[in-house]
Amino acid sequence: MKGAPNMVSAELVEAREFANRLRENLPARIDAAALGVWSKAPFQLLCAREALIWRSEELARNACDALEREDLSVAALLTRALTENAALVWKLWEILDARHTHSPQDLNDLLIRLLVGSRKWPDGPQAMQILSCIDRMDKAVPGVRASYDSLSEVAHPNWSGVAGLYSKPDPPRYLTDFGRGLRDTKGTVAMIANALLGSLGLFELAYNRISEAMPEFLAELEPI
Repeated sequence: MKGAPNMVSAELVEAREFANRLRENLPARIDAAALGVWSKAPFQLLCAREALIWRSEELARNACDALEREDLSVAALLTRALTENAALVWKLWEILDARHTHSPQDLNDLLIRLLVGSRKWPDGPQAMQILSCIDRMDKAVPGVRASYDSLSEVAHPNWSGVAGLYSKPDPPRYLTDFGRGLRDTKGTVAMIANALLGSLGLFELAYNRISEAMPEFLAELEPI
């Protein structure tokens, strides 16, 4: 990558490996009957998780492309969205892990919110508050929220994502130049690459933990 240190290049290679692994494991179908239980909860949980892996693969693949092109606004936006995906699959894992503390109806309500929740229709299931999910993941993995906030500074039209990326003032001459690569962006590139790699790692961890816990969950439920 032009202008990026070797460390970031190595991280981008690893992020590509994560993205490729996601692509190789994209599910095509979840069969409710094949789960063999009357409860809808496992089906709801898996449907939410598998939709998230499809979204995450698309985000990760394009975030890697954007970093290679040094399209840093795009890379930050995509990586920020991927962090949100990681927080949601982490929430699914937490719900599964704490399933014995929920009534069947409460469990259903939580999973429905993750599967079809929205902020658009006030009379329907409400989407999870994403910052709350990120903060919960941050309790287990300190630094997640700080990384998310750094990405937000670039993803939003703040100084870091607008004037800091695309302009360079020359105060003595009362001039400002505009363009790409006018400033040293190594720190921004490194921040995004670290966040991308970290979010992919957390997504994969939570995704796999759900797979590991699913047989025990199914064994607890009434079989068909």
